[in-house]
Amino acid sequence: MPKIVSSSIVSSSDHALQSDEQSNTLHVYYCLCSEFILVIDADLRRLPTRRTDNATIVSNTRRTYKLTAEAEAVVLLKRRDGFEKQYRYHCPRCNLLIAYEMNEHRKSGPYTYIVEGALTDIQGSAPPNALINSVSVDAEATA
Repeated sequence: MPKIVSSSIVSSSDHALQSDEQSNTLHVYYCLCSEFILVIDADLRRLPTRRTDNATIVSNTRRTYKLTAEAEAVVLLKRRDGFEKQYRYHCPRCNLLIAYEMNEHRKSGPYTYIVEGALTDIQGSAPPNALINSVSVDAEATA
């Protein structure tokens, strides 16, 4: 009689036992046109923002993420303290500005900046901050 060898694997998901900082949850974000753009190991709403333009600051050394936006033009902006060079990334589908960095090569600098209102965590739904000052623009148009 032949020998029968069997094995069993037990898998469990004990997410309830993990604290928030130990959680290994990946967060997915989409462009306003519903294109998949970013997967990251943190909630963008909990990351710090830049005072200059309210962009979300993503640390290239502390965070694991994949940004599928395409590199576009380099822009030189005038700021109070001088000039700022931005290497911008746009949505491959609708060309909306998604993010920028201060260095030419992706993730070569300390930070990547996600533009405020450019991404949503619910596909096909715009975030509340996507239409900034929309009331004042409508009011000026009707006046």
